[in-house]
Amino acid sequence: MTAAGLALALFSAVTSSLAHALLKSGDDKLVVQAWIRMTEFVLAAPLALWIGLPPASLWPWLIAAMAIHAIYQLALAWSYAMSDFTAAYPIARGFTPIFAALLGMAFLGDRIDAFVLLGIAIVSGGILCLAGNRSISRAGLIAAACTGLLTTCYTLVDAKGVRVAPDALTFIVWFFLADSVSMPLALLIRSGRSSFALLARDMKPGMLAGIMAPVSFAPALFALGLAPVGAVAAVRESSVVFGLMLGAVYLKERLSRLRIAGALLITLGTLTVIAGSTFT
Repeated sequence: MTAAGLALALFSAVTSSLAHALLKSGDDKLVVQAWIRMTEFVLAAPLALWIGLPPASLWPWLIAAMAIHAIYQLALAWSYAMSDFTAAYPIARGFTPIFAALLGMAFLGDRIDAFVLLGIAIVSGGILCLAGNRSISRAGLIAAACTGLLTTCYTLVDAKGVRVAPDALTFIVWFFLADSVSMPLALLIRSGRSSFALLARDMKPGMLAGIMAPVSFAPALFALGLAPVGAVAAVRESSVVFGLMLGAVYLKERLSRLRIAGALLITLGTLTVIAGSTFT
């Protein structure tokens, strides 16, 4: 079960970096976020009709997940508007693995081997190593750090929701439906009638990101039901390595030696988590 969860988390890592790169490439980050949520609705609505209403015990976790993700999405758009992708993305993810591991052990009853916990710490250390780069402003660092804190919060809430649900698919489908409202609404509040012209302008990156985001996030949600939260978070945050490569190749952003060293640490930590979870 744990091995399957980590395999899903690794798949999520690769596809997540693609989704985030597409988000960064859009002219208006809120518009691309709106496209992602509208795509989620189109994909989830038919499945929701087939699954039926979730049990009453799941609604508090769906509402909590919707609220935290909405705040996170706004913070993410703010962060990417202020900083380079290769600067903001690693910092935003760096706070998640070790905090998720410790809080998962404290509040969700997760059990994590010391060797795996070491790997998680190495991943976080490698990501935070990237934060030492001076190419990000103080305001950009604050925005990215807030995004990272919110990532930790939603990871724990999502894990609890998946485990409370009668099956993972029920939580995933209804979460995507609930999550589809916030960003289109925020865009309408901000831009009014011009929202439709903005959506048309960013249609290509928006639709591509809209397809990649559910493909990325659904496996991560399944993984949270199969493996400890900290291990899933650590493997999924190896997306930073793929994100750095995409930022360098696709977005033409420069990689420093410090970023490369951080990426190597993240890779080492990820391999440690996988080895420790599989063979212990």
